[in-house]
Amino acid sequence: MTSKSKFRPSPALVISCMALFLALAGSAFAVGVGKNTVRSAQIVDGTIRTVDLRDNAVAAGKIAPDAVDSTEIAENAVESSDVAPEALTAADLGAASVTSSEVADQSLTANDLGPDSVGSSEIQTGAIRSSELGTIIQVSNSTTIKGGDNASVGVTCPAGTTVISGGASSGFYQVHLASSYRAGNGWHMDARSGAAGDTTITAYAYCLTGGSSN
Repeated sequence: MTSKSKFRPSPALVISCMALFLALAGSAFAVGVGKNTVRSAQIVDGTIRTVDLRDNAVAAGKIAPDAVDSTEIAENAVESSDVAPEALTAADLGAASVTSSEVADQSLTANDLGPDSVGSSEIQTGAIRSSELGTIIQVSNSTTIKGGDNASVGVTCPAGTTVISGGASSGFYQVHLASSYRAGNGWHMDARSGAAGDTTITAYAYCLTGGSSN
């Protein structure tokens, strides 16, 4: 008589078999995914990370308009070669963002300067020579002063010129100059005569052409 014994697998063997099955099944599932078969619907939102992207995989066509702002750009990441020629305008520059170091030497011309933008504080001492100045003309005006009397006379520079200096004179030593000063865009003098008869006093103004009559 033959006896039959029943085989009962041990718990360790059961666990080993299940592990082997799952490993083989997982590989089969991975192998079973065809090329270009995984689409957006199969990807859980927010699960794609930087390490999942190949270098240079994201091109301009993949970026939504206005999606990139200053927080996405690394400091000093944008260089001159990254900016299209003539692409930047005044609206792209911050207030007072352009300083002397950003301006090429000798590149500014008169067209780049606003009206009355250069004052005396911007001009280096001794920098202006006669070759930089317009023509200087002299204008004068005379009047009669009676003996023992007072008189005044003034002269104004022509339109389009600017007074830069002036002076006064008289015909006799007996005429005493009381004052001589710039007045408006011209020159003025006051005098008193100690002479016995009438004489003449004259005011002079030296005017720079091409200036504004301030």
